Amino acid sequence: MILKRWRRLLSFTLILSLCMTSMASAAETSQAKYGWANESVDFLRSHGVFENMEHRTKTLGRMVTKSDLTLMVHRLFTDLRVDSDKNIKIPGVPNAHSSYQIFKDVYGSMPGGLIAAADKINYHDETFKFIPEKVLTRWDLLITLNALFVDIGYSVEVLESEEIARLREIKDLPKRYFNSYNQYEKWKYAYQPLAPEIGLMQDKKWGPSLASDLDYVKAYALLGFAEAGIMKPDAKGYFRPNQKVTLAETAVVLHRIYDFYEDSDHVQEPSADDLIPNGTRNFIYAGSPSGHGISPVADFALVNPDSVPEFYLAVKASEKIDLQINVNGEPSFYTYEQLSNPKQPVRIALNGASYAEFIPIIRSKGQKATDDNNKIEVMYYYADTFQDFTQLLGYEADL
Repeated sequence: MILKRWRRLLSFTLILSLCMTSMASAAETSQAKYGWANESVDFLRSHGVFENMEHRTKTLGRMVTKSDLTLMVHRLFTDLRVDSDKNIKIPGVPNAHSSYQIFKDVYGSMPGGLIAAADKINYHDETFKFIPEKVLTRWDLLITLNALFVDIGYSVEVLESEEIARLREIKDLPKRYFNSYNQYEKWKYAYQPLAPEIGLMQDKKWGPSLASDLDYVKAYALLGFAEAGIMKPDAKGYFRPNQKVTLAETAVVLHRIYDFYEDSDHVQEPSADDLIPNGTRNFIYAGSPSGHGISPVADFALVNPDSVPEFYLAVKASEKIDLQINVNGEPSFYTYEQLSNPKQPVRIALNGASYAEFIPIIRSKGQKATDDNNKIEVMYYYADTFQDFTQLLGYEADL
């Protein structure tokens, strides 16, 4: 009986020993496989990023969640903080959630607002949600970090034709071409930064252009992070946007961002655009006539990143609307009759303003238009030089 017990004990000890040897071997293999990340892992560890996370750093191939990323960013970039008494709602992360404070600090401190770093976004009604347990892809990582560190994405200064040429070189990034904004609006990924696809508007005269402001966001994120050497396609031109991101890769990316900001103390001063009071923004660029449509009609800001001195505006709507346009806080009023002649667009001076506020007024009600009090369809056409919008943007097309 005693002999049997000893045999069992010896057998158990041998099995345990083999298991421990196998686990140690696996850990060593994992560490060797991700040896290229050791410098970054050591750097993050020295900065307290991996405090109480040692078991994770021994498995550098593990997938990273939004909560993991947020904690790492919170510990490495200590300036990303908000006042402790400031109450910020993080959709998807209630106040009682264990990660609420780090989400509040990191994303609540972004000058541009929470929505840009969310994990589920609907720009049509401006609803969004964070998902702490979401396992991140390389694209998710790029978009979140681009929202947090805007200087990197906008560090690239090239002509739009060059941007599109570079985007075409990324083999696994689908490019979708559209002949009209009505066609673009029907695309399931229109205005969706979380989709790793780029929308391009095709014009016979001008050639392709990025279809919307959010396609610009995606393009600048890709090109800016690649230019800075932080996240880029491989030598064969594959970015692998849908690949799950590992702890090793995240460590390297955050280390590179830290180095990018090393001499600037990473103090994010709000830009002129960040100070715009209206959350819905459209952009006017020098030499790029464009427009946008919306229903229901509501207020928005037309942003002027190229500092154009003036712009020309025409409007087409399913019901008469008048416009109040505020420039440098000074309002000007325009009737629908003035605005609805595409051959003679209205000239509006910007006088050095970085944006103009558009406030539509429903003629029949004498009320400011909101998302809740109308179903009016409207198209705005604008350019920094005089244009006949009937020829340029298909003004005659039905709303």
